[in-house]
Amino acid sequence: MKHLSENFIQYYHDEVQVATSNSLYGPEMPLFKAIEPANEIINGVDVYRFAFSRWHYPLLSYAGRGYKKIFKQTLPHALYKYRWELDCKGINRMMDNTDADVIMATTGNYMFCDYPFWRFRTKNPKPFVLYGALHLHINWPADAPVIKRAGNCDCYIANTDFEKNKMTEYGVDANKIVTTGTGITAEEYLCDENEVKSFRAKYGVQENEILVGHIGRLSAGKGAGILADAFIEVYKQNKHVKLLLAGTTTDFAAELKQKIQLHNLPVILLEDFGAGLKPVLFNAIDIFVLASKGESFGVVFLEAWACKKPVIGVAGGAVASLVSDGSDGLLFTPDNVQELKEAISSLMRDKEKRALFGNNGYQKIIRQFTWPVITKKYRDAYLLGIENFKKLKHNKAAFSKS
Repeated sequence: MKHLSENFIQYYHDEVQVATSNSLYGPEMPLFKAIEPANEIINGVDVYRFAFSRWHYPLLSYAGRGYKKIFKQTLPHALYKYRWELDCKGINRMMDNTDADVIMATTGNYMFCDYPFWRFRTKNPKPFVLYGALHLHINWPADAPVIKRAGNCDCYIANTDFEKNKMTEYGVDANKIVTTGTGITAEEYLCDENEVKSFRAKYGVQENEILVGHIGRLSAGKGAGILADAFIEVYKQNKHVKLLLAGTTTDFAAELKQKIQLHNLPVILLEDFGAGLKPVLFNAIDIFVLASKGESFGVVFLEAWACKKPVIGVAGGAVASLVSDGSDGLLFTPDNVQELKEAISSLMRDKEKRALFGNNGYQKIIRQFTWPVITKKYRDAYLLGIENFKKLKHNKAAFSKS
């Protein structure tokens, strides 16, 4: 949203206002740290940060545990939403009073995305565009709030064609769904070759060794455990290989450490590394692997391609829409350790294929995922939302007269 907002101003001379919560952490998290000031202009973007209700979180968490113990299910949504879906009256008031041409919201999990359900009770209802960013490996029920919100917006922005197709299966009008993806600045991943050599030397990676890398959250959900299991099998057959596990630490990191020690694996484990190190990491690896089966897009694949690295991901969902199997990466059946092991081994054996896949991925970025390309796709989605809203208002007016 930061890139898009600033690009709308730079490329199209638009006016952009951003409404968000005032917490450094996700508003559903128990942690809270206020961001100040409440309003400021950043690179031309007018940013408003609103306080939100959170005093009731402990009460609802306690009630939720009791309800689940008794009734074997979560709290009814009428209560559940006040714990997990951001109750922020300030954002609602801003939407109610705005003179904007269009309102865009992300993600579909928050209550402000219910705007289309109540906007016609306001004096000046506005077009509403929704970037859902849904993790569609979850089988959402058709009456789930996120699905209802997608169905009632004027334009739905999907990350991938997989997401678009799934949303049409849920009954969302295909004519109001736009596939965009997200953007990247490839130049930000350039780094000095000596830094890369220094990093590999620091961690004992020899010139004849392959460094396989996972750069992302160190969690089971991101596939770090499946990758570790596959690497065990790879290492049994080829000792000229090391594994890099780098990212935000979680409770799962302790299990990873135990596995590494148990099998005496040559693993470089970097927890909570600084953002400035990321380009070096992506340039230092030879193969990038993300074994997660729950991505809504997978921007880390773009980061690897920006460094002309081949990638491996799961054969399904959003990842299979992004990674072209056999062209810029390889895909394997989710949770299939043997298939992942074979994918890693095949790229380890073939230097030319690694270079080809990496270059193809880089060219895909240039064609489809630079910020100018993505910004235009989003702006076109806004224009589509405005046109759809005009039709909706016309139909409502015609119905009222009849």
